[in-house]
Amino acid sequence: MNIDTKAHSLVELRIPRRPEYLRVVRLLVSGYVSRFPAPVDMVEDIKVAVSEACNCSMRGADPACAEGRLGISCSVEDDRLCFEIRDENATSPPDSNSDEASLGLLLIRTLMEDVEVRAEKDGGVVISMKKTIISV
Repeated sequence: MNIDTKAHSLVELRIPRRPEYLRVVRLLVSGYVSRFPAPVDMVEDIKVAVSEACNCSMRGADPACAEGRLGISCSVEDDRLCFEIRDENATSPPDSNSDEASLGLLLIRTLMEDVEVRAEKDGGVVISMKKTIISV
């Protein structure tokens, strides 16, 4: 399988931190993943995981920054699809003690590989996840 390097495959999107924009995220992910020989169920799993990561970010947002933005990036490293959800206004990662956040993070970890939730030194929170491309 000949896959572009990360630099040549990077696609980024910034959306308002509002649930009605999740449709745009799902379309982005679906279009991006469909460039590769991936089974339909894998495309659907990735769409769910990325949408849920956006939901987790939105739920964990500082109410004072409700009009902030989320950054979504899609890229490829070797034979893996990589996705990052970046909330520059968040002050801490989604609360894993909350039932809703725990369920969301569990779903993401079930559907994806190498899931990492981290607070950035310069502020903000990033949820990153990877998935090995499985050819059809």
